[in-house]
Amino acid sequence: MPGGITFDVSSSYITYGVIKLIGYCGASLYFQSKYPNSNSNFLLVGITRTMIGMLFGGIVGVIGFIQLEIAMLLFLICLIPIRFFEWWIVFKVYFYNPKDIKLTDNSYNLGQGVIWSFMLDIPAICGFLANGGLWIC
Repeated sequence: MPGGITFDVSSSYITYGVIKLIGYCGASLYFQSKYPNSNSNFLLVGITRTMIGMLFGGIVGVIGFIQLEIAMLLFLICLIPIRFFEWWIVFKVYFYNPKDIKLTDNSYNLGQGVIWSFMLDIPAICGFLANGGLWIC
């Protein structure tokens, strides 16, 4: 039974991004409680984290247009380290203060961020597909 995905790339990608943005704003509120000396704005943190993720995802997407097998390999092998790096950037810019928290606590919080990113993939991918459509003949 043939099937496929039909979608408007821009609106599906925007739907994916909006769902991620909402989730990352929520994560920012959570991490603000872990870093009491942080003066970060939850919306700015959410936008930053979303844009970093969309940038890395866009790079893998462009590689996918050129060579799908390489993009899938990069995605499967590098996704966890890339997400750690993305969250590290956000923590370094908005939250982390060496006087505030121990390195082990910071590593634990980075891990929570990575897990949250994977959990957000489920509704974001569903939104991506629902916005564009999935057909089965």
